[in-house]
Amino acid sequence: MPLTEREVEIAGQVAAGRTNADIAAELFISAGTVKTHVASIQRKLGVQNRVGIAVYAWEMGYPVP
Repeated sequence: MPLTEREVEIAGQVAAGRTNADIAAELFISAGTVKTHVASIQRKLGVQNRVGIAVYAWEMGYPVP
């Protein structure tokens, strides 16, 4: 299942090492919403943690701020 535009954006932020709070402040959303997006990304990619998201984002060439 493909990632949404917002999930791609968040995956890039995760790959940059940003925390949920940092991402939330940058994107003007709540930390809880970021957490929900991160969980959705993990499920869609079949990865266990944020490192898996980061590796995927780097491999796919997602924009990493």
